[in-house]
Amino acid sequence: MQVLRIFIVHVLSALSAAVVYVFGIDYDGYIPYFLISAILFIFYLIFAAPVQYFLNRNPKRFNLKYLLIYIIFSFLVWLIFAISTDPKTTIDFLMGYEIYLFGISFAVIFWVWDSVFLQNKTKIAAKYK
Repeated sequence: MQVLRIFIVHVLSALSAAVVYVFGIDYDGYIPYFLISAILFIFYLIFAAPVQYFLNRNPKRFNLKYLLIYIIFSFLVWLIFAISTDPKTTIDFLMGYEIYLFGISFAVIFWVWDSVFLQNKTKIAAKYK
């Protein structure tokens, strides 16, 4: 049941983040939306799942410390992505609003879905008793 919840968190986060991304780049169309959702789902699995696993050892709903951790990791992922795709324009990328818009919004989206589906201390504690 816990694996299903984790999967739901990642799917809902990817879908929500894709909506923000498509509106942020001002692009219409369904094909890019589904492609972006799939890519974001993979990124969430690779980068957010380990952080999520670490934070779920001590679950707390809507904890601002967890949000800050997610934001820091989101910025790191965006920075790694910017450097790996075009190292020459990294400074320009950091000066644009996109990294801040997407970094913070993707972290907030994941934090909300994680808090709703996984950060329930009473259910998790009752499961292990």
